[in-house]
Parts: sequence; C-alpha cells; structure tokens
Amino acid sequence: MKKTVTLFFFAVMLTISAFAQSIQEGVSHLYAERTTSAQNIFDKLIAANPNNLEAVYWLGQTHLINQDVPGARAVYERALAANGNAPLILVGMGHVELIEEKKSEARQRFETAISLSRGKKGEDPNILNAIGRANVESSTGDIAYAIAKLNQAAQLAPNNSDIHINLGNAYRKAKEGGQAITSYMRANANLPALANYRMARVYETQRNWDVVIEHLNRAIAADPKFAPAYLRHYVYNLFHKNDYNAADEWAKKYIANTDQSVQNDYFRAQALYQQKNYNEAINVSQKIIQQSGNQKINPSVFRLLSYSYMEKGDTSLAKNYVDQLFEKADKEEFVAKDYTLKAAIYSKESPEEVVNIYLDAANEDTSLRNKQLILLEAIQWAKDNNKKIPEGDLTLAFYKISPDPNPAMLFQVGLPYYQAGAFTRADSAFKAYSQHFPDSTFGYLWSARSLGRIDSTMEQGLAIPMFEKLLEVSEKDKEKNKAYGVEAAANLASYYVNVKGDREKGIHYLSKALEFDPNNEAFKSNLDKLKAPQRPAGAKKPTASAPKKK
Repeated sequence: MKKTVTLFFFAVMLTISAFAQSIQEGVSHLYAERTTSAQNIFDKLIAANPNNLEAVYWLGQTHLINQDVPGARAVYERALAANGNAPLILVGMGHVELIEEKKSEARQRFETAISLSRGKKGEDPNILNAIGRANVESSTGDIAYAIAKLNQAAQLAPNNSDIHINLGNAYRKAKEGGQAITSYMRANANLPALANYRMARVYETQRNWDVVIEHLNRAIAADPKFAPAYLRHYVYNLFHKNDYNAADEWAKKYIANTDQSVQNDYFRAQALYQQKNYNEAINVSQKIIQQSGNQKINPSVFRLLSYSYMEKGDTSLAKNYVDQLFEKADKEEFVAKDYTLKAAIYSKESPEEVVNIYLDAANEDTSLRNKQLILLEAIQWAKDNNKKIPEGDLTLAFYKISPDPNPAMLFQVGLPYYQAGAFTRADSAFKAYSQHFPDSTFGYLWSARSLGRIDSTMEQGLAIPMFEKLLEVSEKDKEKNKAYGVEAAANLASYYVNVKGDREKGIHYLSKALEFDPNNEAFKSNLDKLKAPQRPAGAKKPTASAPKKK
C-alpha cells in the first residue's frame, strides 16, 4: 500500500512538473514572439485542466500581445465567473481595463489582487510582477506605480529574472536607460537571450550600433531559436546599412525560427519593393492585412505600404498607412526613418504638422545626441523643400536643446523667418542675436529690415531705434561697414524729413551718409535741397524764364 501511494505521489509530481514546464515553455514562446505556439500550449493546458489559472492568465496575455483585447477579456471573464477571487486573473482583467482606459477599475483590481494574495511573508512577488507588467505594457499604465511594485517584487524574489525584465522595461519606458540596463543585467543569469535582446534595444535608441550587434549576437548564442534577435539584425541591415542581401539572409533565419504565418510574407513584399515592383508589393502587403484576422499586424507592413504609395505619387493613401504605422506600432518598433517618412508624406498632405512630427521624434528620444541628429535632419528637410518657417522653428528647437548653445545660431533662426515674411518672429530672433553680439551690425540690420517690412510707410517709426544702433556700430569702421552705414543713415534721414518734417535731423543724417559714401551724388543733391532757404508759407514758386538768345 505504501508503495502504491508513493508511486501515485510520484506520478502526480511528474504531472505537476510537466504542467509547470509547459507553462514556462509557452512563456518562452511568447518572449520569442511565437504567439501561435504559445497559444497552442496554453489552450492544451486549459483543456486538460480548466482550473489551471496560471495557464489562463498567460492565454489572456497572449491575446493582448496579439492586440485581441476582446479575446483576452473573454478568457478572464470566464475564469472569474468560476473563481472571482483568483488574484492572478484579477490582475489580467485589470490589464484589459487599462487598455480600455478604465484606470480606476484597473487600479481597484490590482489592489484587490494584492490583498487576496498577501500571506504571512507579505505580498506575493508574482502578483506584484504581473501588476508591473500590466502597467508597463499598457499605454495608459502608471509607470511610477509599476516601478514601485516591481522593485518591491524584486526585493521579495531577487532571483526572479522575469521581474528584472519587467523592471527594465519599466525603466526604459520612463526613459531611464541606465537603470534599465542594470535590471536587464540582473536578468541575464536565467534569461540570457531575452536580457541581451532587451539591452540591444536600449542601445539601439542610442544608435550605438556596435554594442547593439554584440548583444543581439549574445542573445542568439544563448538561444539559437530566439527569433526577435534575427529580426533586429534584418532591420539594422535594411534600414541602417542598406545592405539588402544581408537583410535577406537574416530574414530567412527569422522565418526559420518563428511561427509560420501570413505575416512572414512581408519579407517577400519588401523584396518586391526593392525591385521597384510597387504594385505587387502593395498587393502582397494588403493580403497580409486581410488574412491576419485577430493577429497583430507587423508594423513593417504599414511602413512598406506607405513607401510604396509614396513611390507611386499617391500621398493620400501613403498618409493613411503611415498613420496606421504610428497608431499601431509600439514605440520600440519605430526606426529613425519612420519620422522622415511621415514628414515627407505630411509635407504634401498636411504641411502645417511636419514640424511637430520632428519635434515629437526628438522629444521621444532619450539621447541628446539623437535629439540633435533628428533636428538636424529636420532642418535639412526644411532647407531642401524651401520650408522657411519650419526651418526657423526647427533651428530654434535645436538651439534650445543644446547644452552650450552658440548664440550665432540665432541669426540662422531669424533669416528664414524673414524670408518667409514672418517679420515679427524674425525681429525677435535678431534682437536676441544683438543682445549676445552688441558690436555686430547683423542683428541691428536685419531687425531694422524686419520692422521696416512691418511698418512699410515708417509712420510708426518701428525700425528707427534699430537703424540708430546700426549707424552707431557701423561708424566704428566706416570702410568695412559702408553699405550698412549708408542704409541706416539714408533711412533715418528719410524718416525725419518725410514723416517728422525735421529738416535739421535730415541734414544731420544725410551728412552721416556722405561720411560713408562721399561721392554719392543723390545724397549731395538732397542735402543741398535741405540746406536751401525755405520759401515763406504761401509764396509762389519762382517761374523759370527762357534763356536770352545771344
């Protein structure tokens, strides 16, 4: 009897071990982005034991990764109907509610789950971990709350690598790259492929490509079937090295290690695009969308459709797909050229939004160097497309983010504003330039010109103070500043004579003009006229008589 009991107990333990191993296998598939394989495992586990709540939780997570929110809700609702106090399922439902923007309901689910799972040793780290994951992976999640719960979980279970992965993801979302790397390094012992992949993604945002490739290769060495690492190699070779042959080789490795899916037809569509067969590339991409059902569509499909329609000159349809790219892709799925693509499309369809596209891109990046590179690219786009006001806006943005800005750049802010007719904004930039360079003529000159365009009749005298400063600075080197001195003195003379009726000041400023250009006959003639005695009021003009014949 004792032997029978022992054997029965051993068999039960083997079964439990098999289930645990299968759940971990399913989770490993999820981490490797093989969601179909993961779902098959969780479905089988639940079919064998409907009360396997861990499998239920992960099945719901699989639906969420596939962006099938109704499917996830249905899974969790069924489980809660049978067991309304299951903490892990409450967290899963809270995750759904976060995505549905029901933040207060979600927070209540999380806090209830914590209370129900609290034991003699305190909170359950697995529940805290799941709460952290929900808040990290939902766009409406509370990152500060996630970081707090995940740090608490890490203290309770310091060897749980999954907690460190989620904590790294939380720090990354909070734009704390250094702390993210630290968390991923702590996960490296038990989840080396995922940890190295995550570190590669952090360094990717910093465009530190040598380190990116090193970590991707480490991920593959740790798990040769870790498909996401092959995909990032593909993206790197395609979009950064423009090495299409290498990209194709990495695509083959990715396909060999991921689930068979219509999504993989993207690589064929990309090859057609490279061959400039845009119509067929579009057809293949649209079939992927049509046949994907509830599966998450690879964002690269929307990217490819945008490029293809751009090449065909149809910016309206290109805009439709680039909008879907930015709506449906996770932030970490973007590449730098996505913002350039969107800007190029919007410059035709909604040009007033282009500056904000680039500014958003710069704001999203955590690296100052990358922010500057994005804005430099944006400034060049504005120059290439003769977009003067955007050029000024983007140059000003670049100036503002520089840790040690060069005030000389303020002139490059003002000039395109002036050329575009934005004279008030130009004047502000030129005045700021003059504050930094009070002995330079350029700021006063272009400020005066800007104000002169605003007050073209000179009735308001807006430009006069700037012309006076320009003349003052120009007099320090009359030969070098001849043109500027002449322009300032001539405008001042015109203002005082024609607007103010002040002949004496007119004489003064015309005399100043002749100091810069002594041989100017027009100045001499006008000066003589101003110096000539004035006729009494009401006196008739003298009439010229015909010359006497000799």
